[in-house]
Amino acid sequence: MRVSWSFFLSRDGTLVQRFGVYHMKFSELNIKPELVSALAALKLENATEVQEKAIPILLTGKDLIVRSKTGSGKTFAFLLPILNNITSDKNLQAVVLAPTRELAVQIDAEIHKINRGIKSVLLYGGVGIGPQIDALDRGAQIAVATPGRIIDHMERRTIDFGFVRYAVLDEADRMLDMGFIDDVEKIMRAIPRVRQTMLFSATMPEKIQELATRYMNEPQTLMLQQDEITVKKIRQQVLGVDRKQKIDLLLNILMHKEAKKVMIFVNTKDWAERLGLLLWKKRFKATSIHSGLSQNKRNLVIREFNSGRHSILVATDVAARGLHIEGVTHVINYDIPRNPKDYVHRIGRTGRAGKEGDAITFVTQIDEQLLRAVESEIKMFLEVQYVGQQGAPLVRPEPVAQRDAPELEGVIHATHAGSEIKIHAHGPEHKTTGDDWGLD
Repeated sequence: MRVSWSFFLSRDGTLVQRFGVYHMKFSELNIKPELVSALAALKLENATEVQEKAIPILLTGKDLIVRSKTGSGKTFAFLLPILNNITSDKNLQAVVLAPTRELAVQIDAEIHKINRGIKSVLLYGGVGIGPQIDALDRGAQIAVATPGRIIDHMERRTIDFGFVRYAVLDEADRMLDMGFIDDVEKIMRAIPRVRQTMLFSATMPEKIQELATRYMNEPQTLMLQQDEITVKKIRQQVLGVDRKQKIDLLLNILMHKEAKKVMIFVNTKDWAERLGLLLWKKRFKATSIHSGLSQNKRNLVIREFNSGRHSILVATDVAARGLHIEGVTHVINYDIPRNPKDYVHRIGRTGRAGKEGDAITFVTQIDEQLLRAVESEIKMFLEVQYVGQQGAPLVRPEPVAQRDAPELEGVIHATHAGSEIKIHAHGPEHKTTGDDWGLD
């Protein structure tokens, strides 16, 4: 990234200085011409910040820790150096670990967008292991895998790490949240120590730093912008409701023409399935995604949501991160998440690629502690708008939670109260979004 200055005369004759940010072109990053051509075919010419800073370091063979927010271009940041340096030998040379099947599928798709000749294999659970064993036997060069399934292969002795030179931990913080760290450590111990290790994470908790210390060799560190709420682009509303009002309030919101592409988050897979079916029966173009679906079904649901066949997606937190989902105008937290970090990832599904977005969260009386945890996580006070029987807002009681919340001391108390529930319209869709850049 370079900063350039220019000068111009204003109408009153004053000399005005302005500067702009210039991102390097892929052709300037010393990667093979065929990779540059493949990127150009995808209409990708300029590197993002994380790509521009990470690729030159990785091309030297050094280990690298990168903290960079979701949607910043992390995928190509680690794939391009690997694809640049990998040999034509039909041995397994690179292992990319991802926390979810969906993210693994996306990474594999990005590989083949820029090098169709590479032999890669997807290793994840929920499908038969036989075809994966066959693909490994035929000489896969890159394995993109979830930790649990790669442990299965290790126990069956159907995977050989003997020639692996590159190891990638993608979304390491999410693997920590999902309880995969023990599996990750077992895998890292099995891969030859003479390797290049790359760790990418949207946040950098202490346990991830400890993991890097144990399994990386004098790594370089890039601490770029981490995942956070961009309040200017995501309008947040919190609606206080009785539990029995939730369905009626949801239907009221969904009937607004401004709610064009909506993700509704719930906390259980059973309720995701039931709510999706209920909305479908009420003639909404709704579907659902959760961990109970097969991988093929989950892929189909995402394709149909992106294509516009469905305009409403009811989801558990399996869809909060790492999925290729475009153009979401509204996120509705039908259930407030149990983990406050999931709030960040949920509402981050809207307001992407420079667009505005809306996030609406339903809270009941028993959700107060969960709401306080969210406020502490995002360092913001969220004004609750209490809703009456017919969906009309009520006057909010004295904000006791704000007055008696020592853990929120020093946070920014931005309020978003309104006299009515507002479903905002969004501008025209751009032809591309951040997800088109191999960003997730």
